[in-house]
Parts: sequence; structure tokens; C-alpha cells
Amino acid sequence: MIDRSATAVRPLPDELADRIDLAAPVFADNGLDATRIDDLAKATGIPRATLYYYFPGKEHILAHLLSRTLRQMTATLSDVAAEPGTGRERLARLVRAHLVFIGEHGPTYRLLFAELGRAASLVDIAAGVDVAILSPIRQALRDGHNDGSLHIDDVSAAASVVYGAVLVTGMQHLLLGTSGDLANRADAISNVILRGIGGKPTPRQSRRTTTGGT
Repeated sequence: MIDRSATAVRPLPDELADRIDLAAPVFADNGLDATRIDDLAKATGIPRATLYYYFPGKEHILAHLLSRTLRQMTATLSDVAAEPGTGRERLARLVRAHLVFIGEHGPTYRLLFAELGRAASLVDIAAGVDVAILSPIRQALRDGHNDGSLHIDDVSAAASVVYGAVLVTGMQHLLLGTSGDLANRADAISNVILRGIGGKPTPRQSRRTTTGGT
């Protein structure tokens, strides 16, 4: 099969597309400017001349990596969103699947965080994120509101909150080295999202004690 990536000059064979994934840690560790084509050739095992045969430059390899990851995420989250259940159940599964995906694609996500401004000029990240992540989240929220498992006043705002919570959690895990498994963190994040933090506070018992008398 052929990966007809818009970021490649020629159709890219699957075997090369898989090997180019190995370039993500190089970009993430060095940054785009400091990364050389020779570095990418060494990391991927693809000769320098072959890389130039398929890509005009390293910027296009970066764009390819991010575009490929978004397509993979789209497929993953679409499958999760298609599973039966209430909107609430599907939303919790989407949160977990997204965090697990971030953990499994750590180098590419570190690259995205490090080169976000540059990446946005290479590929339409916003549109890709909307299709891959926000669209299934919005649908789960709408369905949850309709089936009574969720109470949503503004679907767009709620989707942004869910996406932001997942993205920041993943970023902290990858960039700051926070402890714990992302799948387990997904349960905690889902609890906060689904139960909320603005509920009616529980009255605290008075710490004052009486010594007899009123």
C-alpha cells in the first residue's frame, strides 16, 4: 500500500512511512532548526538521498509525522466513538483512548508541543484536531445530553474543556515526567469532568468544642 501524504513529493511506501516515525524523537530532542537530514537518515536507516527523493526538506518530514499521527488518531478515536453506550460512557472511553494514544506516541507529541507554532504553518493542525478529537467529543456530549446521561449547556465549550484537560495531562506526563500510567490518570480526569468541581459544598463540622454551658 502507498501513503499518499500531501507532505511528500512522491507516494511514500508504507515501509518507509513506518521507519520515518523514528525521526520523531530526533526532532523532539533537537528541535527543527538543529536537526539535520543526516541525523534523520541515521535515526531512520533511510539514506539521505532517499529522504530527499520523497521530501523537499526536513520541514516536510516534520509535517508528514504530524499529519500521519493525526490520521492514526482519527481512526483510533472514531472506532472508540462507534462503540455502543450512553454519551457519558463514550465520553469516558474517548478520554481514556486519547490519553493512551498520547502515551503510545510520546515522541511525536513532544515534537508537537515543542514545535507547535512552526507545525501550524506546515499543516492545518486546527482542522486535523477538530476532525480527530473534538468532533467525536462533541457528538458524545450531544448524545449524552439527549439520552440524559449528561447535562450540557454549551457543547462547544464543554468539548474544549475535555480536550484541554486531556492535552494538558498528556503534556505534563511527557514533558515533566509525572509519575503514574496515563490510562490510570484517565480515570481521575474523567471523574473530574463527569462529576464537576462546582457542586454544592459539603458543610464542614465546626471545629469548636464546648466545655459545658451555652
